[in-house]
Amino acid sequence: MPFANAYQQQNRSETRRAHQVHLRIINGGQRTNEARGEMRCSRRIPMECYVKVRMTESGDVFYAMSKNLSVDGLAFIAQYVPRYGELMEIQLQSPLGANAKPFKALVQVRRCSQMGDNKGYEIGTAIIKVRQ
Repeated sequence: MPFANAYQQQNRSETRRAHQVHLRIINGGQRTNEARGEMRCSRRIPMECYVKVRMTESGDVFYAMSKNLSVDGLAFIAQYVPRYGELMEIQLQSPLGANAKPFKALVQVRRCSQMGDNKGYEIGTAIIKVRQ
């Protein structure tokens, strides 16, 4: 489904008349053949591994499961509900069988949506700074 950008057009001569809303269709990102369009300009790589998350303000730590990774951000599933714009330090553990160092980064919350009945929340983040 393409995304729409709404704008209002006012007719100053008729003050009692309600504002008219017109929709203009804007294709989302590079992959326009998908049903929902694509918000990111970079490709997402599906990846399931554990994520250690530390909140920068409170210092609270919790664990999550990653969903996908891109150059711009990371999506993961957790039981925690963050605020929009909240900063987190993440440590992405290497998948089983891989001999790689953990990926550490400072990320900022961009979206959070409930997965279903007590299945957790999908948290989409933007990578602000790579730590290691």
